[in-house]
Amino acid sequence: MSVLEPLIPGNGTELKSRTNKSGEHIKEDHFEPYIILEFDPKSKQAALEWLTAKLQAPRVDGGAELLVYTSHGEEEEETVLYVGATIDRLLIGAEEGRIQKMDKSGTLRDISLSDIYSFEKAEDLDHFLTSAEKQRVILKAIESVRATDDETHIPGYSQHHLYPGKSIIKKYLSRKIVTSMYPLHEEEDLKRLASDWCSFNKYLSPQPIDSIQKYFGTKIAIYFSFLGFYTLSLIPPTLIGIIYFLYPWASMYREATFALFNLIWSTIFLEAWKRYCNTQCFKWGVLEGSGSLSKSLEEPRADYHGTMGTNAVTGKPEPVYPKWKRVLKFYLVTVPIISLCLTVAFFAMLAYFWAEHWIKKYAPQDLGLITTLQNLLPTIVYAIAIGILNTIYRTIAVKLNKYENHRLQSSYENHLIVKLILFEFVNCFICLFYVAFYLQDTALLKTFLGTVLVTQQIVGQIQESMVPFLFVKRRQIQLEKAAKRAGKAGKAVTDAEPPALERQSSTGSCKVDDTYKRQAALEGLMDVSTGCNDEYLEMYIQFGYVYLFSSTFPLAALWALINNFIEIRTDAFKFCKVFRRPFTQQANNIGAWQPAFEIIGLISVITNCALIGMDPGVKKLLPSDISPVNYVLIFVAAEHIVLAVKAGVAILVPDLPKWVSLQMAKQEYQAKLALRKQMKEDSSKRKPKLVDRILDAAQKKKVLMDAFKSKSLNQGPTTV
Repeated sequence: MSVLEPLIPGNGTELKSRTNKSGEHIKEDHFEPYIILEFDPKSKQAALEWLTAKLQAPRVDGGAELLVYTSHGEEEEETVLYVGATIDRLLIGAEEGRIQKMDKSGTLRDISLSDIYSFEKAEDLDHFLTSAEKQRVILKAIESVRATDDETHIPGYSQHHLYPGKSIIKKYLSRKIVTSMYPLHEEEDLKRLASDWCSFNKYLSPQPIDSIQKYFGTKIAIYFSFLGFYTLSLIPPTLIGIIYFLYPWASMYREATFALFNLIWSTIFLEAWKRYCNTQCFKWGVLEGSGSLSKSLEEPRADYHGTMGTNAVTGKPEPVYPKWKRVLKFYLVTVPIISLCLTVAFFAMLAYFWAEHWIKKYAPQDLGLITTLQNLLPTIVYAIAIGILNTIYRTIAVKLNKYENHRLQSSYENHLIVKLILFEFVNCFICLFYVAFYLQDTALLKTFLGTVLVTQQIVGQIQESMVPFLFVKRRQIQLEKAAKRAGKAGKAVTDAEPPALERQSSTGSCKVDDTYKRQAALEGLMDVSTGCNDEYLEMYIQFGYVYLFSSTFPLAALWALINNFIEIRTDAFKFCKVFRRPFTQQANNIGAWQPAFEIIGLISVITNCALIGMDPGVKKLLPSDISPVNYVLIFVAAEHIVLAVKAGVAILVPDLPKWVSLQMAKQEYQAKLALRKQMKEDSSKRKPKLVDRILDAAQKKKVLMDAFKSKSLNQGPTTV
């Protein structure tokens, strides 16, 4: 019997009368899978059986209560688990996960099973949740299955120890027992999205951000929204930079005016973005508070491990890890390794200047074009070396971050971002600071900045355009081979499991159509997305090149604009054509990247004011007898004035539009009313039994008295 049967009219067996994402009828003993788990061909049978049982077991027994179908390939081929869920399980998970939907009154609020039909599109519960939301519910259910005190190791692998609170699926993945876990694409929805997003004829059209959010989730949608917003913000400095390039004139006011505009404009861009991002997130139902309460309610990461304890706020069981251990790991392991990486970046810069000095001193300087190329060679090599060092460090940063064992996903992301930013900032900008403020060579700074910016963007576009293109070509060959195997699914995949795996889920036997088997075989060959942090990092470095030394190289914004127009479509192409579908992740902003960009904006005030102050033309405008101390104080004062203007702009631009603030207040008020109603209902159910008996007796007495009076009136007066 369905747990939601009282709420779902006509609901009988849970696997009956259902349709898939294409609207086709699903057979009554079949289900629609959303997530695929691929096992290593050499994995032990006991480990496979145990995980399958865990995923199918009821939640009260520590399981996930999901639908699982096991498909065995031919010899030397992996075993595949197809994981889905009943409508009941999906709706319960959506309520527990606080997924928000629009109700029929136009209010965006958390899903509530007690009044499910008050929401829009709830008449068709099969399609009430989007596929991204269903995958999110199922993934959370899979990751929430954790080891208990009695489960000390993975069956069949005595060397792979488990400890209480450890996510079982994460252990399987880390030990390569499960080689991959990914959600399936929706082919029709993906085709429509790709047509609106990746097509050449839509190159200059706005991105379909809402469609991206529905398909890929809010985190990826926010990235593309930020990329598009940032690209548009580059248009004004690009136009001014082109004018400065075409109509040059020698004046200190020229650089000062352009620098001042960029400094103020960068603040306007960042504040406008916060406002726009909050509006989008409210519309998507993910705009929430960021206080200590919301952090206490946030679920721990699946990779988070520790002894099993209890959350002090929610009372739910969860792993507990001492803070002092994390702090010790940070200071004794993370800090020394990061310091070593920064030292390597510093010596790489020294090697660059040594090579440049050697070429200018010993190489022939009268060979025309060859001389120009040989003089640029150290800069080009150094720009490529920067990219290689960045790639190595990113791998190190991820490993260090996992080693620190952060409890929350938001904390994990923020610490990773700080590590990436620290190294990338030093690796990419230390040479510019050295040239600008130690050598004080403006001409060399301009040449170096332009060369590094253009070289890194060319290398980046080769990596992001040509490499994915080659991957697609390679995959086409693989797909042809896989299609031949998948076309023989009935032979290559046995529907009848071995006796040990002939399990009955809570809803009976479960199977999947061959269509899903072929789709899983094809998508298993696609590349895996690494997330958005690398993409944010590219924008962060580019933002620094554009604004930190804007008075020196006004055309930086133009090169960044051209690169970003290409970047939007190449990234879209990768997500739609090259990568497997990533798991949807929730976010309500760009996280630690927002303050990182703001810090670049503050540092750019210092660098640009210092560059203008070192201009010989500026020194001529001041009295000749002014002391060096007073000279510095003048530009410190100018710098503080610019900082005050930036702060004023940040204050004047509110983070939330008024209508969003009103809607949020309305939601909070309605939530309080709903809580009062629920408390009233609960209190009425908890009346003391004595009171119930008294009221019941009084009611019975009243009924008897009314009956006696009625009988007396009907019989009339008695006669003696």
